Amino acid sequence: MKCSPTVLILVLAFAFTSCVLLKTDEQIDVVVAATDLDGGRKITDKDITIASMPVSRRTPDMPRKNSQVVGYTTKVPVSKGELILLSKLK
Repeated sequence: MKCSPTVLILVLAFAFTSCVLLKTDEQIDVVVAATDLDGGRKITDKDITIASMPVSRRTPDMPRKNSQVVGYTTKVPVSKGELILLSKLK
C-alpha cells in the first residue's frame, strides 16, 4: 500500500498536534491539608503541606503560601490531601 505525501503530512501533523495538546501542563504550588481537619479547627504549620497541580486548574480561591491559611479556622471539615480553599476558612 502506497501513501501519498499529502496523507503522510496530515498524519505527521496530527501526531505533532496530539503531542502538543497532551503536553504536561506547567505546575504551581498550592496548600493542602497534611491531616484530616475538623470544622472549627485553627490551622497551624503542622496541619498543612504544599502540593503541585496544573496551573490550568488554578482559581483565585486557592492559597499558594502557608501564610494564607495558618492562623485561620476551618468552616467545614477538610480531608488529608484536600486543597484548602480560602472559602473554607474564616
